[in-house]
Amino acid sequence: MPHADSLALPDGLTDKRAFYEHVCTVAEALLAPSSPSDPAANWITVLSNAASLLFGSFENYEAAFGRANGRRVNWAGFYLVPSLLSRHAPSTDPTQLLLGPFHGRPACNSVSLQGTSSRPVGVCAAAFLSGETVVVPDVEARPGHIACDGVTKSEVVVPVVVRRAREDGTVEDVKVGVLDIDCEGLNAFDDEVDRAGLEQFVEVVKRVVRWEL
Repeated sequence: MPHADSLALPDGLTDKRAFYEHVCTVAEALLAPSSPSDPAANWITVLSNAASLLFGSFENYEAAFGRANGRRVNWAGFYLVPSLLSRHAPSTDPTQLLLGPFHGRPACNSVSLQGTSSRPVGVCAAAFLSGETVVVPDVEARPGHIACDGVTKSEVVVPVVVRRAREDGTVEDVKVGVLDIDCEGLNAFDDEVDRAGLEQFVEVVKRVVRWEL
């Protein structure tokens, strides 16, 4: 099957849960490397196709995210810790996230992880720092929101946290970034189905990537 055909949705799909189950199933097949040593398991390749798959799938899911109902998803992509992009960056306590693979209009190059008393951290930073998914029904009502695109009205951000083996044989959780989805309509994402579906998608991505941490 041509890779572009991965964006095709089953006929008559109207249930959000079924939509996310379908996208995750497609992601497993599309993103999976041919072998454990496959060079395509690097994070750039996997996250690039992951962002494209999500963006295109949302675009084709007219029942929930179509232009006609004002709920077009206008951005899907990742912000990542600097140490993934440069070996010279510190591997702990980053002060910002940097723009990674995405699909949509041009975005902010970086996101600060440091808020102030007068301006809280943005949505991506909040999800990264807390390690919890953040659903924002109305970005204009969210303190600290960073307006990379003025047409965005609602947003959901999922942290990407992977497990790394220590030298002593134990494992630790390492935050590597976030998945950010923006929509042109208010209240586009709910705190149940969309949250669970996107968290499952991130789990698929995490399993596929050969993280070099």
